[in-house]
Amino acid sequence: MKINNRKEIATAMYGFLLLIFLDLLFLIFARQFINIRQSSVYVIFLVIFVFFVWKIMTLKIFSLEVSEHIFSVKYSHPLFRSRQPALEVPIEKVISLKTEKGIITYILVISINTKRGIRNFYYKIGQLPENQFDKFKNTMDLVKTSYINQRSTLSNPY
Repeated sequence: MKINNRKEIATAMYGFLLLIFLDLLFLIFARQFINIRQSSVYVIFLVIFVFFVWKIMTLKIFSLEVSEHIFSVKYSHPLFRSRQPALEVPIEKVISLKTEKGIITYILVISINTKRGIRNFYYKIGQLPENQFDKFKNTMDLVKTSYINQRSTLSNPY
């Protein structure tokens, strides 16, 4: 089962590219028709341009993949094809999954049972469409049943 926000990040990236294009049009228009100093027009253009380029560079596509035995969280950038695994563990070690609402985005909290105790991992999800939330709830149920089954086999050796 896969959950990702690829379409939402692509839409955001194209929106930022459109805003950079509009910023360039503003620079051309302001130089020709508005009577203000050239240096202030360039400063405004540069600040807006740098902000939108920074926003494009910080975009991340979040991908949660749950197979029969492996639970993995991966990030990638919309302009590059390389996927960077942030977390890959056997599904039996995952205790719980939950989402928390941040200021603007959602945060995924993953609790994992390790040799040293329970560790929590926090990942920014961004915005997920409604159909992805249904998949996410199914994934949470799958992780719960997997952990319960694994725990019951450990406590009952026969």
